[in-house]
Amino acid sequence: IALLRMLLGLRGAFRSCSRAAMPPKKRPREGQKRPVRNLLAANKVMGQNFLKNPLIVDSIIEKAAIRSTDTVLEIGPGTGNLTIKLLQRAKKVVAIEKDPRMAKEVLKRVHGTEFQRSLQVLQGDVLKVEPWPFFNILVANIPYNISSPLLFKLLSLENSFRCAVIMFQDEFAQRLTASAGDGQWSRLSVNTQ
Repeated sequence: IALLRMLLGLRGAFRSCSRAAMPPKKRPREGQKRPVRNLLAANKVMGQNFLKNPLIVDSIIEKAAIRSTDTVLEIGPGTGNLTIKLLQRAKKVVAIEKDPRMAKEVLKRVHGTEFQRSLQVLQGDVLKVEPWPFFNILVANIPYNISSPLLFKLLSLENSFRCAVIMFQDEFAQRLTASAGDGQWSRLSVNTQ
C-alpha cells in the first residue's frame, strides 16, 4: 500500500511537467515505416498492470509461504514475472489469463524449460471460469477493475485453500480494511473482516 501511495505521488509529479518542455514527436518521413508498437503493452481497457518490480515479486512469494507440494492458482499472470518464481517453489501453477497475447507469452517463457510440465494456462475470464481448478494457494496481481467481483467470488468458493496473496489498488485496499464508522466502511469491509 505504501508503495502504491508513493507511485501515485510520483505520477502527480510527472503530470506537472509542461508540454513545452517535452521534445516534439518525430513523425516518419514519407515512405518510412512507422515504428512497431510493443505488442505486450498493458491493455488499459482490460485494466492490466504488469508486475515488474522484483522486490514486490519476492515479497509476494515470501508471504505466500509456498511449499513444494502446493498447487498455486495465479490470476492474471501477465508476462509471467511472478509465474516463473511461483514455478520455482510450487508443484504446479495454474494460471488464468483473459488476454490471449499474455497467455501465449507465459507459455513461451517456460517452453523448453524444466517448468513447462508444471504450468497449466487457462485462457479466459476468471470471473466466468467454472469451476475453478483445485488450488492450495491463490496469488494474484489482478486487473483493478475486477477487484470487487473477484473477491466476492473468492469468498463464495467451497474449496478450502490455505492462503491468498492478492495485490489490490490502494483505494480498494482501504475500503477492504475500513473500520465500522469509517467513511470507507461498506459491504465489502463487512464481508472480508
